[in-house]
Amino acid sequence: SMVDGAIAISEVFPMLSHKMDHLEKVEPMANSGIIGVGWSTSGGEAAALLTDKYLAADGIENVIRVLEEVEDERIGDLEFIELNACAGGCVGGVLCVENPYVAKARIQRLRKYLPVSQNHLGDGPIPPVMEWEEGLEFSNVLTLSDDLAEAMRMMVDIDRIAKEFPGLDCGACGAPTCRAFAEDVVRGNSQKTGCIFVYRRQMQQMADTLSQMGSGLGRFPKDDREQGRGPAPKNGE
Repeated sequence: SMVDGAIAISEVFPMLSHKMDHLEKVEPMANSGIIGVGWSTSGGEAAALLTDKYLAADGIENVIRVLEEVEDERIGDLEFIELNACAGGCVGGVLCVENPYVAKARIQRLRKYLPVSQNHLGDGPIPPVMEWEEGLEFSNVLTLSDDLAEAMRMMVDIDRIAKEFPGLDCGACGAPTCRAFAEDVVRGNSQKTGCIFVYRRQMQQMADTLSQMGSGLGRFPKDDREQGRGPAPKNGE
């Protein structure tokens, strides 16, 4: 895995909060209204468009299903699709210190006393930070290989390797599902040990092997005299 470690925001935030309490002057970066604050929950971005032709989904499994249906052209007549991998939206993400349900209730109360919007672009140009620097390019990620026989072989390998994983779809490997990670392995983009369960299993097997080897070796002689092959000891030895 390319992940060296993980630090919980719950460990970092108290240290930052302590420092922020001692700031003499705080300059707000921006002021948000109901629309801006609503972006933190699923459907908030879509609601800001003031249209009912949108779809909002949250949770990685639901996001995958929606994308598959979009690809199969089973979803249409939409102007905007909002997809959040985190359950409930950003409020349910890893950077939320508070319980996500408590935070969502707090946001609902906050929105009640805010104006609709406090930030407007006006008639001026769109800020450069909001523009695309490069054009969008299509990436055919679903094609395993241009060779049909090779693609079929890779599909068989994906099914076989996926059975070695626990099927929890925990995402610790960086892939959304165990099957997606199996595909990464077959494509050569990752190793099976990127799954913490496979890695732990291999480490346990290695430890068991070393333990069996150690128990079978017995006690090594210190020198030839213990085996009776050395010279007879002299007087006083």
